[in-house]
This record gives sequence, structure tokens and C-alpha cells, in this order.
Amino acid sequence: MAGFIARNLPDGAFRKIVLKPNWVKHQEHAEFPIEALVTSTRLIEETIRACLAKYPGLEKISVGDVPLQTCDWEALIAQTGVDKLIEKYRGSSAPVVQFLDLRRERWTPRDGFMELDSAHPGDPLGYSEIVIDHTSLLEEVSHNADSFRVSDYDPAETVSVHRKGVHRYLIAKTVLEADLFINLPKMKTHQKTGITGALKNLVGINGSKAHLVHHQLGFPSEGGDEFPEDVSRWIYWQARLRERFQKRSKVVFKVLKKGWELVKRLRGIKTIGTKENLGGTFYVGSGSWYGNDSIWRMVYDLNMIILFAHADGGRLRTDPQRAVLSIMDGLLAGEGNGPLQPLPVKANALLASGNPFLVDFAMAKLMGFDFEKIRLLAHYKRFPHPPSAAFHPGTFSVTVNGRHSEAGLDAIPCIHRFIPSPGWKGHCELT
Repeated sequence: MAGFIARNLPDGAFRKIVLKPNWVKHQEHAEFPIEALVTSTRLIEETIRACLAKYPGLEKISVGDVPLQTCDWEALIAQTGVDKLIEKYRGSSAPVVQFLDLRRERWTPRDGFMELDSAHPGDPLGYSEIVIDHTSLLEEVSHNADSFRVSDYDPAETVSVHRKGVHRYLIAKTVLEADLFINLPKMKTHQKTGITGALKNLVGINGSKAHLVHHQLGFPSEGGDEFPEDVSRWIYWQARLRERFQKRSKVVFKVLKKGWELVKRLRGIKTIGTKENLGGTFYVGSGSWYGNDSIWRMVYDLNMIILFAHADGGRLRTDPQRAVLSIMDGLLAGEGNGPLQPLPVKANALLASGNPFLVDFAMAKLMGFDFEKIRLLAHYKRFPHPPSAAFHPGTFSVTVNGRHSEAGLDAIPCIHRFIPSPGWKGHCELT
């Protein structure tokens, strides 16, 4: 692993490096082990070592992510063994090595409601507002901005930063001050994007999840992408009632929650993605299906930001602001109802490229998925930075197990036919 990383590190006199793992959440269920849920701590450690060896002028290495609000940070770092890395590098200098929970705010779930942790410091450098506005891919659907949503977050905050002619993100300044950004995503399926890899991992540079449009309310026939047309109306009404009462009345919400648990039992609706459950009637909502036409746009915005956003914020610059490298952790990958309920797959894969699209195209092929059926990949030619899209899927340069080829995806094997997330079954697989 160390040699693989060292060979792919770019040349340069870098002073500040950020490593961005996937630290989405702590483990809550034995069938979805932490090793399949988040980036391998061994990969993080080997990357730190390789950077220390290659870049003698380094001042700082920051390892950080913006997990879900429901993530228990202390449990996460203990389960992953990151606590041992923190202790190893505690008090380090020349360079400093630090590990950060980059959430702007941290909330603790209590009976379906969120309580603010007033002691959480957030990014020690603060956050910068990045202005995308008319260049955002979300602008095309902003006539529907009142329906932009991120489940469990205040829709008023989302719409305030994403509406016609206005698209803003709140990026951790530690990330933006880096002159080398190393993306360390996890190879998994994903409810809303089909796959989660190098492109999707950029959601963890934004300090506030409410700034990240995930779906649009309603059915496609109504201009939305929250549900497929044939979704159970029980699921539809549960979503409407949850949105209306979750932030308003604890008493009403608790009563409705108990009623929903009864409906799920009576109707056989599953929400936990064990292999047994995936074969039945599964909850598909909040844009968790192949027709989601919102989230890929937001992900493209963030990938433009990592290339062109200045640490001081404001509009994107015209020249790249930092070097970017993606190293994909597919050692123990995740299939099924990802990203939070990954069933482990021993893929034993590592992928690296300066172009996140190539990493994700290769990952999709390894998983047995067709990039043309996954909007996150199928729209790659529309990415606003043409050099990132200047490749053909059948002819890009690739090295597989030491063998070089110019055959692109044709040179990459399908190592395992991954089980898709329930809302994608039959709509993303290679034929």
C-alpha cells in the first residue's frame, strides 16, 4: 500500500495538506461493520507517512471530514482506531498532524429531535462562503427551488442559499487553505447517487449539511424527484407528516413515529438493509432512487469548488487553487443500502488518479455498474471544467495490477456484482 500511495503523490513544494476520508458515521449495526462504512485507517496512516517522506517542507497535515449530524465522533474515532493515530501525532510539530471534526455545528439526537452541542468548536479556522450562482448545475432546476430539500434539515436555510440566480456553499477553511488536497473516499453503493466515491466524497468539505441540496419534493410528474411514481402512499404521507411536525411538536411527532412503526410492521416496509430485507418492500424516499436529478448537480458544484475556490471565499477563481489527488479505498467495500448500511465486500482494490471522474468510472466497472445509467457519471461531459471531462470511457489510460492499457473501462474487470441500493435495483447494473 505504501508504494502505491507514494507512486501517485504529485510532485511539488506543498506546505499544507488536507486528507479527506469518508467518516460519515459511527457503526450502529453489526451487519454494517465500521470497516465497510468508512475509509480504512491503515490507508489514512500510510498516506500520512508517504506525505511526510515526500514533502520535507511540510507545515501541516490536516485529516478531517464533516460527518452526519447524528454521528457520534468519539465512538467513530474509537471504532476505527483513529484515536491511536491522534495519540501518536499529539503534540507533533514541523509538521503538525491534526484530526478534525469539521462540522460547523454538532447536534445530538434525542427522541427524534436534535439538540445543539454548544461546546463543539467546528473548524478552528472557520468557514468561507463560496459563491457559485449562475454557474451552478442547480440553476437549471432552480425554478423549483422552493422544493429543494435535505432530509432532517431546515428547508428555509437550504432555500436561502439555493434559489434562482443564487447558489452558495459554506466550506471549511482548513480545506481551502490546503495546497494539496488528498481525497480518500470509500467504495460503496449509495441510495441517492447509485455509487459513492471520489466525486461524492466532496460533500464532506461543506460545513453545513443544510447547504447541500439532496432532492426536490414530490413525484416526477409534479416536477420533483423525491419518490418514484409507484412508491407506496404510506411512504409518501409519512414523509409529509415527518417534515411538518419533526421540528414543531415533540408530542405529535412521537405519536406519529409510533404510528409509522406500526404501519411498517403491518405493510412489511423495511428500512434496515440486511441481505434478507433487501429482497422485500423497502423504504424508498428522500431522493433515494435512480431518478434523483438533484444531488449530482450539487456534487459537481463541490468538485468545482475544490479546484477553484480561494481560502477567502467569494467567487471561483479562473486558475486552480490547489493540487487534487483521489485515492479510493476499496479494500473492504460496501454493497446494498449504502452509504450508511453497507454489506461488506472484500474487493481488495485501491484506485488513484488526479481526476475523480476516472476513479469513479473505474469503481463503477469493478462493481458491475453501467456508468451511463448513473447520472453522477453519465453527465460527466457537462462538468464545468472541460479538462476533467476530456477523456473517452473506452480509451483512457489505465494501469491494472501493473499492466498498462489504453482501453479504458474495457481493461477493468468486474470483480463482484455489487447489490445496488433498493431504489436502484434493475436500473444501474451492467447487462
